[in-house]
Amino acid sequence: MNELGETELLKLAARASGAGRLERPDGTAKVRNPFCGDRLTLDVRIEGGRVAEIGYEIRACLVCQASASIAGQEMVGRPAAEIADSGAAVESFLKGEGDAPVHYGIFEPMQPHLNRHVCVMMPFQAIAEAVEDADSGD
Repeated sequence: MNELGETELLKLAARASGAGRLERPDGTAKVRNPFCGDRLTLDVRIEGGRVAEIGYEIRACLVCQASASIAGQEMVGRPAAEIADSGAAVESFLKGEGDAPVHYGIFEPMQPHLNRHVCVMMPFQAIAEAVEDADSGD
């Protein structure tokens, strides 16, 4: 990764959109990357079938932190199915099979590094699991 790309990742991670646990979440998920030990605990609040709020606590690499920050900003207000579609689009992009969804082009240098795909995708996995947890609590 070049210096400019790393600087952008640092800015995204520092922005930490959605960082901090929610007081009364509807659903929570804990995900871990077995390759590097990244850990993400993510809470969601659901209103009207949409993700109304995301909060998270993260101990992870810069790539995962940046992805979580994007998710914390971009996935709020979306229905769960749309978030799953966004995750699938990001995964396809990482495999070199499509264009980058908005804000995810920063991860293009990760395409040849399969272990980094997990880091980028962890927030999507956590949101899906937290939404499922919320649905099971109804």
